[in-house]
Amino acid sequence: MKRWSKRKIFKTIWFSLVIVFFVWNWTTFQSRNLPRDTFENAELVTVTQSDDFITFQSDTAKNGINVIFFQGGLTDPKAYAPLCRQLAENGFTCYLMKMDWRLPQYDYKKTLELFNLDSGSYVVGGHSQGGKMAAQIVYENPALFKGLFLLGTSHPRDIDLSTFTIPTIKIYAEKDGLASVPEVMENKSKLPQNSKLILIKGGNHSQFGYLGKLLMDNSADISLEEQQKQTVEDIIEFLNEIKNGI
Repeated sequence: MKRWSKRKIFKTIWFSLVIVFFVWNWTTFQSRNLPRDTFENAELVTVTQSDDFITFQSDTAKNGINVIFFQGGLTDPKAYAPLCRQLAENGFTCYLMKMDWRLPQYDYKKTLELFNLDSGSYVVGGHSQGGKMAAQIVYENPALFKGLFLLGTSHPRDIDLSTFTIPTIKIYAEKDGLASVPEVMENKSKLPQNSKLILIKGGNHSQFGYLGKLLMDNSADISLEEQQKQTVEDIIEFLNEIKNGI
């Protein structure tokens, strides 16, 4: 049997470590620890799925406001299902988009074909790269949306929405390692002037979804459940303000 050279051993170990790293990194983008009833039909919510989105239909909706949610880049869209379900439980039908290759920057425009946006009843938002593309679709179609919410993102960074009047909130986290507080503040001037910024103390980037701890993110000082609770409450308050014309 031929003995392996030191060079071959080194290359084998190096490639093995690279593969392990990429596998580990990919697993952090998968949804995990979802509440057991996330996709179950109940008195307040009916859940249906298509190739393009998961619908959390509010069975008590009477305010005419619908929510379109864009997933973060590479993340499993199901990671945002608990948040979307809670919005539906509070009277807002939510459509959780499934982007091709999990990349909202290449697939966000299909929203224009899938929904009757001319009805003026849609609020759009998303997390991380999904937030970027939510801002982008508003930038390109300012008359079609009733509101915009951005979670854990430094965007809008490459576009300027400062002259827009669309109701907007940006929810950001103190320990976010991918969209840090200084980055969020740096691009504050590009948000619509009436925007409301909300800081989640102790939160991080990953806990805006039911995900693993993403590479480069910081450890959170609060639990996933607490960050989700604060995020949902802030979005519901925002949606109610739109509903009530505040």
